[in-house]
Amino acid sequence: MYLLFPAHNNSGDAWSYAADAKYGNELFSPHHLLYTATLYLLKLCTGYPNILALGIMLNAVFGCLCCIVLLRILIMLSNNLLKSVLLMLIAAFSFGFWRFATENENYIIPIFFSLLGSLFFVSSYAKGLYSYKNIILSGIFATMGCLYHQIHIFWFLGLFFGWIMIDGAFHLKRGIVFAAGFIIAPFAYLLVISMDLGQSLSMYNISHFVLHDYYTGAAGNHIGLNNCLLGGINLFRTFFQVHGQIWVMISNNKLWLIPGILTLGSILYAVVFIFKEKDLSIPKKSGLPTQNVTMKAHLLIFILQLLFAIYNIGNAEFMVMLPVLAVIILAKADWIPVKSLAFTAASLFIWNFCFGIYPNHQLHFNADDQVTQFIIRHPEDKFIAAEPAIILNQYYYQKDHWPLNVWPAPEYYQLHAPVDELIAKIDSTLSNGGNIYTDCTERPELMNRASLLGANMDFFKGYDLKDTVAVFETDGGRHCISKIKKQHL
Repeated sequence: MYLLFPAHNNSGDAWSYAADAKYGNELFSPHHLLYTATLYLLKLCTGYPNILALGIMLNAVFGCLCCIVLLRILIMLSNNLLKSVLLMLIAAFSFGFWRFATENENYIIPIFFSLLGSLFFVSSYAKGLYSYKNIILSGIFATMGCLYHQIHIFWFLGLFFGWIMIDGAFHLKRGIVFAAGFIIAPFAYLLVISMDLGQSLSMYNISHFVLHDYYTGAAGNHIGLNNCLLGGINLFRTFFQVHGQIWVMISNNKLWLIPGILTLGSILYAVVFIFKEKDLSIPKKSGLPTQNVTMKAHLLIFILQLLFAIYNIGNAEFMVMLPVLAVIILAKADWIPVKSLAFTAASLFIWNFCFGIYPNHQLHFNADDQVTQFIIRHPEDKFIAAEPAIILNQYYYQKDHWPLNVWPAPEYYQLHAPVDELIAKIDSTLSNGGNIYTDCTERPELMNRASLLGANMDFFKGYDLKDTVAVFETDGGRHCISKIKKQHL
C-alpha cells in the first residue's frame, strides 16, 4: 500500500530534501543528520533522475521494514500471531505513520532503527538473557535513530531506563553498556562540523550546530493555548486523518459519506466487543503490562515524545512514532478482544485511505504547482505566495537556486516579522512601476494547522486586486492569481 499510493501533494520539506539531494547541497542537516546524505547516495547508486519519487520509495520500503520489525516485537510480547498482526496493522494504517511512509520526509527511517533497538531489548527480556552483544546492538541502533532524527533521543532514553530495570532490579552497568553505543553520535556530528562545514570544533560551533533548532526557535520555545489545542488535534490526527479536505470531498460527492459510515460502524463494533467481555477486571497475577518493564519503557518513550510534540506547538511530525509505541504498550493487554483489534484496524484503513492517502495521491486541492510555473515565467515580477514553503522549495528543486522575487504571505510576517515590512516592499515596488502578483486572496480555503495558527487579516483591503491574470480549477475550487495595484480613491 505504501508503494502503490505515493503522495503527489508534497510538503515543502519533501521538495527541499529532494532538491538538496539532487544538487548535493546541505547534505547534513542538524536535526536529521543522515537523511539527505542517504538520499544523495541512493541517487548516485541508482542514477534515478526523479529524486522526489526516489525519496518516497525509500520511505515506503522502510515503512514496510518497520512493520516487519514491529511484528517480531509484538509476537515476542504477546505470543499470539493473530493479535500481533492486527496490532501491527493498527500502527501501519494509523494516519501519521501511513502518511509519512508515502512521503519524502524523514520520520520513518529513524523509527526503523529505534525499533531495532527495541527488538534487541524485548528479545533479551523475553528470553531472560541479557548479553552484552544485545545491549550494545540495542544502543547502536537506537543511536542510529537519533542520527536520522534528533527527536528519537527520547526513544533512546526510554530504552536506557529499560535496560537498567529490565529484570526488576537496578543495574546501572547495563545502562552504561547501552549508552556506550551513543559515542558514534558525537563522532558523526564532529566529523560533519569539521569536514563538511569546515568549521573549528569550538564549543560555540558544536552547540549551535547540534542544537540548531533550539537556538533558532524552530523546535518551539514556549507553552500556550495553541500548544494544547493543536497537541490534542494532532494526537487524534496521528491515528485518524482530520483535515478540511474531508468536508470538501463530501461536499463535492456525497458518496464519500459511505467510508465515514463504515468507519463509524467499525469503531462501534470495536467498542461493543470490549464491553461484551464477561470480566473486564484485571487479575492480580495476570502478567499484564503493569508488571512488564518493556511496557513501562515504551510508555515512558510515548509520554516524552508526546510532551515534546506539544511543546513544539503540537507538531504532528513529532507524533509519527506514537502508534508504533502504543501497540507495543498494548501487546500484553489481554482484556482487548481480537475482534475489537480487527475492527479498529479496519476503521483506520477505511478512513485514512479514503480521506488521507487516496486524496493525497490522486486529488489536488490547490494549484501550487501551477503557481510555481507562473513565478518561473515571470522572473522580473514580484510574487506574494500563500504557501511560501512549498512554492520556494518547488522552485529550488527545479532551478537549483532560491527565487529572489517571492515574498511570503502576510500571515508569515505577522508571526515572524513586522507586517509593515511587507507593506513597504509592495508600495516601493508599485511606486517604481514594478508588477506584483499574489495567490493569497482567491484560493481554496481548507482548515489545517497553518490556518489555525494564522490570523484572519484583511491585509489587501488597501490595494486593488480586481485584475485576475490566471485561474486554475482544482478539486478544492478555484485557485487564482491576481495582480496587485494601487487603490484609486
